[in-house]
Amino acid sequence: MKKLNKKGTTLVELIISVALISVVLMFMFKLLIDINNDQTNNTFANKNQINRAEIIKTIETDLTNKTIKGINSNGSNKTNLNINFSFSDGSTSKIIATENSFIYKSKTSNNIETTNKKWTIESATLYTNSAKVYYSKDNNFYTLNINIEIHTTNDKNTFNNNNILDDISLSYIGKTSDYNLTTPLTCLGYDC
Repeated sequence: MKKLNKKGTTLVELIISVALISVVLMFMFKLLIDINNDQTNNTFANKNQINRAEIIKTIETDLTNKTIKGINSNGSNKTNLNINFSFSDGSTSKIIATENSFIYKSKTSNNIETTNKKWTIESATLYTNSAKVYYSKDNNFYTLNINIEIHTTNDKNTFNNNNILDDISLSYIGKTSDYNLTTPLTCLGYDC
């Protein structure tokens, strides 16, 4: 009697093959989603870096052309960080930072608005409770640096774990005789 040679596939082999193909497809699908998320985060990061550079350039250009007489954070609350500048020529300017937008307004001594710009920060959060201030002086000059934190979601940075590369950092150098703080200014905002 001749033995039959059964070379067909069994149901178990078919189920195992489908399961293995499913696992491979799941890994491929997850990889495509991760690549898409990275691309989206890079797009937001590039856009935010352009906004950040434009914000710093606009404000520092305005500050450089004037002489600061005073700085305060009147009007700040938990959702808005207001930084107000007054200048020796009687003009003023104001920074209004909300969770995802940044506004800069400048007015002449006649209360005529000269600058009103708004930027939107995507996939990130501006820290609106306070801005750090660094003030140092000698007999002739003083330096002022105001740092407004931005917490980006793709870097997973927070108040206690801040990546300062994403922050808005404004610098100013002036004559000590123009603006001499008697008490050190270390903070602006609601939490100060």
